[in-house]
Amino acid sequence: MTRIRKIKDTVMQSFTWIASGISAWVLVAILVFIFSNGWKLLDRSVLFGDYHAKNIVSGFSDEHDVNATFTPPEPLEDDEVISTRFGFAVRDEIDKEKNHVHTLTWVDDHSPLRNGKITTAGPTQGKPAPFKAGMNINKLIFIDSSGEEITVGRLKQQSPQEWIPILERDARQITEFHGKEPGGGMRGSLVATLMLIGLSLLFSVPIGIFAAIYLYAIAKQNRLTMFVRSSIELLAGVPSIIFSMMGITLIFPIIQLFGASGQSIILGSLTMAVLLLPVLIRQTEEALRSVPSSYAQASLALGATQTETLFRVVLPSARNGIFSACLLAVSRIIGESAALIFTMGTAIQDSPSVGSGATSLAVQIYVLMGGENPNFELASAISIVILILVLALNLTVKVVSALSDKKGKA
Repeated sequence: MTRIRKIKDTVMQSFTWIASGISAWVLVAILVFIFSNGWKLLDRSVLFGDYHAKNIVSGFSDEHDVNATFTPPEPLEDDEVISTRFGFAVRDEIDKEKNHVHTLTWVDDHSPLRNGKITTAGPTQGKPAPFKAGMNINKLIFIDSSGEEITVGRLKQQSPQEWIPILERDARQITEFHGKEPGGGMRGSLVATLMLIGLSLLFSVPIGIFAAIYLYAIAKQNRLTMFVRSSIELLAGVPSIIFSMMGITLIFPIIQLFGASGQSIILGSLTMAVLLLPVLIRQTEEALRSVPSSYAQASLALGATQTETLFRVVLPSARNGIFSACLLAVSRIIGESAALIFTMGTAIQDSPSVGSGATSLAVQIYVLMGGENPNFELASAISIVILILVLALNLTVKVVSALSDKKGKA
């Protein structure tokens, strides 16, 4: 090997190592950023909690024993302020939406706060208020020894170190409590994503499979078939936002005939079904072509028809590849956002339904990052969930593909 060839080989290998290193560095940097910001926030309340906080106003009619004393079961942190007369502790902290809140960190089982009844008009009026650790306190109203009503709390621009001593010193009876169940969860978007996956696959998988069967076994190899294949390839390269515009302008008038009135999960799933068709058709056709021709020849030799051979021999033999195509489609649905902005909307719903707008996990990230104060922490926590879901699906695809290859070789 000449010196010049050695230099060329060294340069090319160097470029390969540099490119690989940059790619690995970018991937690691993204993962480090996401996990460092979102992992500490990822808990049960984020995974299964509502995004929107719920305000609770409760009243108290029973008088409290002014001589009662409560002791927490274990030592509290330095930043927690305790009310020994009323049996609760509060801490000033930043919530998931990056707002200052006063959070209950401990409520005694016999605390007078446990006796509150919801006073807000509605189906829950008169029911016990769910005061527990983790709730936020906005303000407290109590009666002092002279019978005067005093208001204290965060809404009075007071810190726990300021208003709890006032409560301890002057309060004779708490009359009203304004609290809030914290939000910042992703349960609604997670449910909407699962609904979107199910409906999108319901609409796209049958069409994609039968279209692939047509191109594989029925269509004649002529210019029309070539045009159809080229159109499918072209459709795969269309930007997602174009599909979103197509959904709101072409698909919405159709579902409007069935009572739809605006952005909805059903509209988003139909749009995603169109977006997924190129992937499903190509992958399914490749799976059908990977079936050894000897299978079909043996079936035909035994007297089966072309249709029987196709649906009883070839299609079952390609099921692993078709299943892999469906899993890849699910990964695309989970990570898609642009195609859903106009069709499903950007309003986060805690109780999504098929006929109303909602956000998927990816769209919720878009919403969190689109305001004046981007919520990097919550967006990163949702990103971790998406990464875990996509990773699990990709591993499943690898396993299915390996099993398919092993069966094909056998």
